[in-house]
Amino acid sequence: MPERTGRPIAPALVLTGAACVALALVLLFARAELLRTPSAGAGGEPAATVSEDMREAGEELARRQAGDPRAMGAVDAPVVMVAYSDYLCPYCGEWVRRVQPELTDTYVAEGLLRIEWREFPYLGDDSRLLALGAAAAAEQDAFWEYHALVYEAPREFTGDDAALRTRLEGVAQELDLDTERFARDLESAQAEKAVEEDFAEGQTMGISGTPAFLVNGDPVLGAQPLESFTGAVDLALRDAGRRP
Repeated sequence: MPERTGRPIAPALVLTGAACVALALVLLFARAELLRTPSAGAGGEPAATVSEDMREAGEELARRQAGDPRAMGAVDAPVVMVAYSDYLCPYCGEWVRRVQPELTDTYVAEGLLRIEWREFPYLGDDSRLLALGAAAAAEQDAFWEYHALVYEAPREFTGDDAALRTRLEGVAQELDLDTERFARDLESAQAEKAVEEDFAEGQTMGISGTPAFLVNGDPVLGAQPLESFTGAVDLALRDAGRRP
């Protein structure tokens, strides 16, 4: 019998499990990507059928952290939507202005849906700075107010770095935040880590554009019609035994 080395196997198992989850998620989003329409960024259709393994992998991304300032809805809501977005993506802004309020009123307010936001600033330095601003606003429990203000008029948040930073200082004032703290948090390692973790998570899953969503593990890509999202949420509620 070969001599036992005494090396712990748990880390290897964890890594193997993480690799399997990552592979499943890449396959999940790649499958959904095939269902896009030819119009770039305009979205497509939700995946009609997702394997249980892929659904479980997607569901593992739901953090369900109590007090998470970048989430809305009950921690124990039966459905969690994970949303990946870029503040300068016009389709993301369209979704926020047109679809998010309907989902909030219909499902979030009833305790049926939780929305967890992820930063995926793939459109350049301005996008990344805006994502850092969101993280800074979250430190003062003003993430969703910042989110609404920026997405309401995203064209106001472009230009050279100095001009954009000045505009963000104005946002902090408009939201009645501690502006000095906001400026510090904007440059903090904590904000950097939050944004990088979101972005890396999306990259690991194979996301290449925004907006991209997981509804209890099922992918929905693009700024699709409201019905695509209500359909995905209703299906997830039925799977959870909350719809006939």
